[in-house]
Amino acid sequence: MSGFTTALAALLLSQGAATAPLPDAPAPAPAAEKAPAPVAPSPRPEPAPPAAAPAPPARAAAPAVLPARPAPSPAPAAPRSASAAPAPPAAGAPAGSAAAAPPASEREQVARTALAFLDALLAGDVPALAGLSGDRFSFDGDVQSGRDAVRRAFRTGLSPRTPGRDVLLDLEILPGPDAVSRLGPPPARLAPLAARGSWVAIANVSGRPVVLFLSRAEGRWVVVGLHG
Repeated sequence: MSGFTTALAALLLSQGAATAPLPDAPAPAPAAEKAPAPVAPSPRPEPAPPAAAPAPPARAAAPAVLPARPAPSPAPAAPRSASAAPAPPAAGAPAGSAAAAPPASEREQVARTALAFLDALLAGDVPALAGLSGDRFSFDGDVQSGRDAVRRAFRTGLSPRTPGRDVLLDLEILPGPDAVSRLGPPPARLAPLAARGSWVAIANVSGRPVVLFLSRAEGRWVVVGLHG
């Protein structure tokens, strides 16, 4: 056999050996199927909280304690001049009487007495009439002396009258001499009552003239005579 044939045969043999099937190897056991891993439920999305209202702008915090102000130092007192000194109270005047009302004039005092007497006369108030009268009283020339006698005379003279029937319409106050100059001299029985220093009250009572004579006694004005 030639060498070519020998080499060819050897080559074929080597290829055959390489391509010869190998005995079947045992098939690998199928791998156990793995159980699928439990899938954790996905968390449900929580509802978003409502949007908060915008906060008001923060105010500047006031200090807990205000700083104390230093007390102003008192101004030095100006020296008082002699002209600025208060005037001393008048001699005999009680303390605190500077703001007191001035005393009523003589005419005002007489008018008050005359009005009070006429009110009591129209009301038939005998005690009030006696209290406003002097101890000596002239009932149109009939003179009564003493409180009790004057009171009885008023009670007797007012008994026939009806209280409240008459009305005071007018009243004029005149000093005694002025009343004589204006109205003429009074009757002789009444002339002393219109002397200097006295007052005359001329009243219009329901159209009828009533004349009062007033004089000062014991520091007050009293009615000492009645005419009409």
